[in-house]
Amino acid sequence: MSPRFEPVVFRPLPRPLKPFPQETESSFLNRLATANAIPVQRLRQPSRWLTSRLDPIDQLSVLSGQPRTVFQYAIPRWENKSWNVSNGPLALTPRWACRRCVARRTGNPQQDVMVWMSKHHDQVCIPHRLWIGRAVENTARQLDLTDLPEVVQAQRRHYRLLRRRGPATIAACYEHCSAFWHSLFQRGYRLSDRAERLRRLSPNDRQVRPWEPQRYAAVYPEIVEAMSLYASPHWRSLALFRERFELFRAEFNRRLPQESALRTTARQWFLTELIRTALRIERSIEAAELKVIVAHHQHEASTP
Repeated sequence: MSPRFEPVVFRPLPRPLKPFPQETESSFLNRLATANAIPVQRLRQPSRWLTSRLDPIDQLSVLSGQPRTVFQYAIPRWENKSWNVSNGPLALTPRWACRRCVARRTGNPQQDVMVWMSKHHDQVCIPHRLWIGRAVENTARQLDLTDLPEVVQAQRRHYRLLRRRGPATIAACYEHCSAFWHSLFQRGYRLSDRAERLRRLSPNDRQVRPWEPQRYAAVYPEIVEAMSLYASPHWRSLALFRERFELFRAEFNRRLPQESALRTTARQWFLTELIRTALRIERSIEAAELKVIVAHHQHEASTP
């Protein structure tokens, strides 16, 4: 008996297109539609009167002229929806891919691609020395870091910390150390290195708003330095014990010496915030570990 015939109600488009690694579904569909000069709605519903039994990935495989394995390799979250998490250690979020990576892979320097990226850990494209992370609203705002090798080196160090300490610890450290530095600068904490980087990124720094990428890039090396201190269980424990807190404070000041002393009203806040930051990080790590334990028990309970 011959197998049942299941017609495909659409055919490959004239211009095939490969997905970009970790590309979002909407980004790929928009690029495919643009390349073939058709409305993107036609890709989501190729036929108005017939339905296909192919799943969405197989449909895209037919339309784009690419094997299914290409999508499985480039965009694993399409195959496994649980791969994409909006919170937790990786905290994946849609961001613009490095414009130079896109130009090299696609051959089109004008093409923009949106990819899934960690909002905590992916801040710099190391090969192309571009700031691609926080506050980059479009590819034109991806800052060239050629003259700021210390910012690129900070990303390398960030990845080393991630491999050594794990995503739960480093995600907590990045989140709370970033907030700590933001509050410090609001209270008059000054670093000569940060000021020099900001000057090189924007000669007239008074025109740079607080939420623009220049300000985040300028302080990124200091954030990573603080992360390395708080990620260490030894130093974090010293911050949490009043009898040994002075050792932690001295190490913080040694690694991150301030250009001028804080105002009287901010001094006590600074000392208290050093301890609170350690406590917030400790609690975040414990919460992340508890989630893993609960998920493990739920998986065991659901396994026959």
